[in-house]
Order: sequence, then C-alpha cells, then structure tokens
Amino acid sequence: MRSYEKSEPKKNVFVPPQVKTEKVESFPVILIKDAGKNYRKEEGVVAPKTFFVIISGGEKRERNYFNAILNQDNFSRIKIEFVADPKLLNPDGLLETAKHKQAHYKTSQENEPDKMFIISDVDHFYNDLLRIKPKCRKLDIPLIISNSCFEVWLYYSKFSDQPTDFEISMEPLRISQCFKKYLGDKVVGGVNPRKAIFDIYANIQNAKTNYIEDGNGIPELFSTNMFVLAEELLPVIDKELKRMIVENEERSVEYKREH
Repeated sequence: MRSYEKSEPKKNVFVPPQVKTEKVESFPVILIKDAGKNYRKEEGVVAPKTFFVIISGGEKRERNYFNAILNQDNFSRIKIEFVADPKLLNPDGLLETAKHKQAHYKTSQENEPDKMFIISDVDHFYNDLLRIKPKCRKLDIPLIISNSCFEVWLYYSKFSDQPTDFEISMEPLRISQCFKKYLGDKVVGGVNPRKAIFDIYANIQNAKTNYIEDGNGIPELFSTNMFVLAEELLPVIDKELKRMIVENEERSVEYKREH
C-alpha cells in the first residue's frame, strides 16, 4: 500500500492581496463507508483489507464523492465507514464523534481502523477548527479542511489554476454559497461528485499545486488538503479505478454514437 509515490508539483500559487501566506509540504494521511459490525480483515492467502473511517461535516456531496468506493462490488481491497450526522456539523461535534468511534473500536472485538479522518469546511468554523487542530493531532486523527467548502476540491478535479474569476463576497458567510453557484455555472451541469473520483489523478496534482496555509496551519481560501487523503486512498483503489475509468469512457463513446 505504501508503494505509491507522491509527486512534487511545481509551486504555482495564487496569493490573495494583503494576505501573508506560506507554502507547506503535504503530510501522509488516509480515508472512509459503512463497515458492518462483523467486519474482519481477511487473513492468510487473501491480503488484508484496508479499513478507513471518516467523520464528515458535510453529508451529501462528500458521501456522493466516495459513493463508488463505498460499494464493495467495485473495490475489494478497502473497507470504508462513512459517518455524517447533520446535528454534528461543527468541528467540536466532529471531534467528539471521532473520539467516540476510537473508544468503540478499542473496546469492541471489531478490528480497529487503519486510519480515521475528520473532514470539514472552513466556512464560518475557522476558530473552531483552530481549537480542535492540536487535539486532532494528539489523537492521530488527520484534519482535512477545504476553504471555503468541499466544492473547492471538486473544482480542482476540472481546473489546474485557482478561480481568479470568482468574485469574493464581502460577506464571509456567503462565500461558500456563492462558490457553489459559481462552480455550477463554470461547469455545465456542475461537477458531479459521483463521477469526480474518476479525475482523482489530476485532482491531486491541481489541489496540491495550489495549496497554501496561513500562519495558523489552516488552508487559505481556494485551498484544500483533501489531496493528502486522496494520496493515501489511491494505492488501494488504483487498479479497480482504472478499470472503471475505461468502462466509463467506453459508455460515453457508445452514448455519443447512439445519439
């Protein structure tokens, strides 16, 4: 699983005016759907599955993004548990859920996850994320943050540069809403999160190249460290994903031929 080599892209970063920023190197991380209570890693001849748990602040788009991987018929080398509770969208709630999951797996007879993640938007949670960041580090729970929202990750599945044509709202709390509309207008029909996984290779490269953190270690606007999670996920889905990409392209060609 650790044979996957991360590329070192050219740093071509858009720096917003009057904002002090600094580039940082990526760090290894990992990822996530519903792992049944009787889940066991297979031993012996069959290689053990990798088991990831993700606690998400967003439910719909994030779950849709990992939808194909959550289907064990598509990916046999990974088991994912995806947890998203609308009542626990704030970072403190996500951390408490993650701690509960850790305690559960340590006291149960189920196998412990290979890795656990928290995924959150910055949105209006900046101070909350800053507060839980050291706690996540202490618990070895990587904190995956998109600024301002998960759609920034989806944006980089299609584009290699920062969205310099996006008009930043003077009201910070409206930036996420405005960016979602912007992405829907920029890509005809919007970026389908269920199919964005097919662009994961470019997605990693684009997000990584444009990544900037502020002095507190929080991604700047238009930055997301989702590429960290994706780089850990890729080695255990690469073979099946490539097959699915080919099949998807063949279906697309066939559809165009018939219409």
